[in-house]
Amino acid sequence: MREFTPWAIAGLCALGMAASPALAASDASDDKSVTEKVLDILKDQGTIDDAKYDELMREAEQERKAAPLPAVSAAEPNPEGWSAYWKDGTRIERNDGYYKIKIGGRVQYDFAAIGADSDVNDEFGTDTRGTGVDLRRGRLFVSGNIGEHGIFKGQYDFAGDGEGDLKDAYGGLTKLPGVGTAKLGHFKEPFSLEEQTSSKYITFMERSLPILAFSKARNAGLGFNNTAFDQRMTWAIGGFRETDDNGDGFSNDSAYNVSLRMTGLPVYEDDGRELVHVGYSYSHSFLNNEDVRFRARPEAHSTSKRLVDTRIDGVDIVSDGVDVFGGELAWVRGPLSLQGEAVATLVDRDKASDRTFWGASGQVSYFLTGEHRVYDLKTGAFKRTAPNEDFSISKNQWGAFEVAARYSHLSLNDGSLRGGIESNYTLGVNWYLYRNLRLMVNGVWAHLNGVGDMYIGQTRVSLDF
Repeated sequence: MREFTPWAIAGLCALGMAASPALAASDASDDKSVTEKVLDILKDQGTIDDAKYDELMREAEQERKAAPLPAVSAAEPNPEGWSAYWKDGTRIERNDGYYKIKIGGRVQYDFAAIGADSDVNDEFGTDTRGTGVDLRRGRLFVSGNIGEHGIFKGQYDFAGDGEGDLKDAYGGLTKLPGVGTAKLGHFKEPFSLEEQTSSKYITFMERSLPILAFSKARNAGLGFNNTAFDQRMTWAIGGFRETDDNGDGFSNDSAYNVSLRMTGLPVYEDDGRELVHVGYSYSHSFLNNEDVRFRARPEAHSTSKRLVDTRIDGVDIVSDGVDVFGGELAWVRGPLSLQGEAVATLVDRDKASDRTFWGASGQVSYFLTGEHRVYDLKTGAFKRTAPNEDFSISKNQWGAFEVAARYSHLSLNDGSLRGGIESNYTLGVNWYLYRNLRLMVNGVWAHLNGVGDMYIGQTRVSLDF
């Protein structure tokens, strides 16, 4: 029997490697290495005996196990490819981040039972009592980013009278030196903490009386907003043309507004679990021979009846127009929070005395399950509170529970103008089953000074996506 030196074995292995394509083709199902196949051939030809074959096979197997795996290079994703995922809505992004799109909406469905004193019914000449349901909001939106600076949003509400309302329709730029963000289109005027907090996140089913009466909500215009002092301060300012529910506003009158809002955080600790918020808002309406009207529902959208309502004929108003001043304060310490706002409106009249109307509200809320109201440093308002544990019967988890109380007051009486004075007392319970699903229950006692009382029990299912 011929003995093989290591050099000879190495040469045979090299020969086998050179012949590997043919060997692999001859037996594709065999998972042996090329060296092991060469040794099989040598053994079959009688070139090596069984002992040498076994020895070399053991060495070949050990070398095969010790050899590092071939490196596999992960293919780089196509920068112009797209990915989609869910995060409080459907998000679609190009891999290089140049385009980012979010598609979502909200559905809020209410049930209400309303009772009233006979004196209230006599005052308005109609029966204000009743029960029923109300699709409070049914919105769809698309928003996103383009490149490093571009932003856009379009939002439409299909609830209401069946015709729908335009909510947001704007484009803009972000990360601009000095001014931060600029928006042009139809969006909220900067006014009021409660108004700037989305209806998805407000504590009660409806905003308080003074905000319902005096806030400008959305109009068409150009606005700027930014933060300062490491996001401990926000500011926003804009000029707006008043529009109807479709976002339209064209006439020969001068229904234009300038609005601004500034907020500060003298205290902000533990990622917002403890904070003190202060804010100031101002809005001026340039009016000339346009009517002015202030009114509010009794913090229940299911009724169309406004207990307080005042109107000033346009011929009495000079170019100085109407000024609205607002102050806001909020305090959060863990699950406990307090919030209050005061609003005053001054109407400058040419042919009669100036008139002042005002309102104020204060609320307290507490999370029985330990959560806290979450503050948005970029907008100076509150945002989504998610439960510490999602609702799950199998896991004995029940979500988050919040209890709240509010007092609000609105006076539309001044001099000969007697729009009415209303005071509301509201108790509420919120059950956060998931971060996007909330059940709300509100009880409202609305007192109309000198007339009587209205009693409202209402619930809401609020879902956003």
